[in-house]
Amino acid sequence: MGVALDDWADPAASTGIAADGRSVLVRPVRADDGPLIDAFVKDLSPQSRQRRFHAPIKELPPAWLDRLTHPHDGFELGLLAVATHAGRETCIGEARYALGDETPGDREFALAVADAWQGAGIGARLLRRLSRHAECCGVAHLYGDVLRDNAPMIGLARRLGYEVRRHPVEARLLRVVKTLNHALPASAALPCGRAVGSRIVAVGA
Repeated sequence: MGVALDDWADPAASTGIAADGRSVLVRPVRADDGPLIDAFVKDLSPQSRQRRFHAPIKELPPAWLDRLTHPHDGFELGLLAVATHAGRETCIGEARYALGDETPGDREFALAVADAWQGAGIGARLLRRLSRHAECCGVAHLYGDVLRDNAPMIGLARRLGYEVRRHPVEARLLRVVKTLNHALPASAALPCGRAVGSRIVAVGA
């Protein structure tokens, strides 16, 4: 089930058609997307939720949903991949980058794709869009923390040019890092785009 989506380098929506005829829209997250994201997380398999949030959660607390839909203006980007079938919208993928706790010029990303859509190219498209947007905004490095058993995400990161490193603190994690702007001072990181994101640390493809 492949998905063809146009190249995208700014926070505008782009639409593609899946092989089974379903429409797929990639767009920035909105303040009213709480129910859509809530349903998406609840429908993930336990393994996919563990890979995304690094914890055995079943659903997101209201405060987390609020954080996901009300990001830090100007410094974060969040995207949803939404499939429409018979007039009904379903979130099939979510990705974001956000301010991390380390270097101000870097951003941390997180990514998850609905189980039924994994392997269809959704994760790659979302991560490419995050990377392009971050680079345009002057971000020096984009990085994500990945559970060591998350082979699909590690493979995706490698294919897209990310370096796989040891995590600086947690042995159960690896860190994938991509340099976007060489020798960029932290003070040069620019606010840009529509802010959408969360500092929840996790990655899943």
